[in-house]
Amino acid sequence: MKPGVQNKIYVTMINYWSWWWEANNDRDALARSILTISVPVLALVWYKWTISFRNNGRIRLPPGPYGIPIFGYLPFMNHQLHEKFTEIAHKYGPIFSLRLGSKLHVVVNSIDLAKVVARELDHTFANRSPPVTALTITYGALDIAWSNNNAYWRNMRKLLVSQVLSNANLNACQGFRTNEVRKTISSVYARIGTPVAINEIAFDTELNVITSMLWGCSSNISGDLFRGFREVEFKIIELLAAPNISDFIPMLSWFDLQGRNREMQKQRDHLDWILESVIEDRMKTYSRKVEGGVEEDGRTDFLKIMLDLKNKNDAAMSLDIVQIKALLLDILTATTDTASTMVEWVMAEILHNPDMQ
Repeated sequence: MKPGVQNKIYVTMINYWSWWWEANNDRDALARSILTISVPVLALVWYKWTISFRNNGRIRLPPGPYGIPIFGYLPFMNHQLHEKFTEIAHKYGPIFSLRLGSKLHVVVNSIDLAKVVARELDHTFANRSPPVTALTITYGALDIAWSNNNAYWRNMRKLLVSQVLSNANLNACQGFRTNEVRKTISSVYARIGTPVAINEIAFDTELNVITSMLWGCSSNISGDLFRGFREVEFKIIELLAAPNISDFIPMLSWFDLQGRNREMQKQRDHLDWILESVIEDRMKTYSRKVEGGVEEDGRTDFLKIMLDLKNKNDAAMSLDIVQIKALLLDILTATTDTASTMVEWVMAEILHNPDMQ
């Protein structure tokens, strides 16, 4: 190649790169200008839209703090929600509204308003938006605690009240409760002078009672089946209460940024193994008694009742295995956690107030 031609190529390339650099610098400058202008404009539009949304005729919301686009008031919250809500109530009154992520929340911060919501308007406020972790552990809100107020919820509640919480069933199970409490008292008495875990003792006692009522045998008979169940249950409650960005910005739930849903799935897999083992064993026992012509001994346990409904033709009352597991989970969690927590707090208060013993 001739030197003159080579020099022309070099000059052409230099000119091209100079033009490309200037063009990109212009684009960057333009992008920065657009961004600088659009941010305050979007913030102003958001502010105006929020005000009009609160005040127009379609919906009248209680007053409350304004947030920022997308995140709402979420960045300004802290872990002490009761303190933050009290602070907001001092400014906006006993009822206020705020957006956390994409969800609108109305907070009542007085006893009188809480009574109105929970008693007079309970049907209006009965439905809820379950956390992602709650949907996972309850097989898509198929239980009583997280299901919406509909025909399915009413049938499940009716089944629970009539078969588990009825006076006849509670009286029939009196022996289970008496025996387990006596065994617990004897066990604790034998350990006088050594530390005891009140929560663990109360939890195991209640677990033995409720499993006897549900499927006719205590968890002690099940061997290793319920080993670690207490830790699994406490982890479930912890995950249900833990803040999760996926609950406030649903579009992020696919990514599970905090790993809450993956951890809850592990707990559900463990519970599946327990409940499916119990159900399978109960179905085999029930099948042997039916084939052998042996009748039940007066008291019908709750799991057998649900298994009888499994093949029932009545669509309103029929249950499948997943629904049975969801209801059993509700009963196990509600009875063991609440009772053990209450006993632990009562004992702590007694220890702090020896004159009340």
